[in-house]
Amino acid sequence: MIKLKDLLKEKISVKGSKYLDLGDGDITSLPGPHERSAVVFRDNRGGDASVYKDSKGIYLDTGRYDKRFKDLKQLANWLNKNKFRYVGIDDR
Repeated sequence: MIKLKDLLKEKISVKGSKYLDLGDGDITSLPGPHERSAVVFRDNRGGDASVYKDSKGIYLDTGRYDKRFKDLKQLANWLNKNKFRYVGIDDR
């Protein structure tokens, strides 16, 4: 049975194997290593995180610490667990 509170939560999920569904109807892919942009997420305490692909894989930079992921599913699970929400796309 689906509960109303589960429907109201915006969850980040993976569409296909290379797109992120951001929970509010937007879909994006991560910028590659030769692009100068990054996808920006914000947690519930106001901290920002920039996410992009570099030559070694998916890279998350919060300013205080860095984290790498092997695929988008791991990234989506980590963003949901730490309550990050999509903000937009910015230059890095």
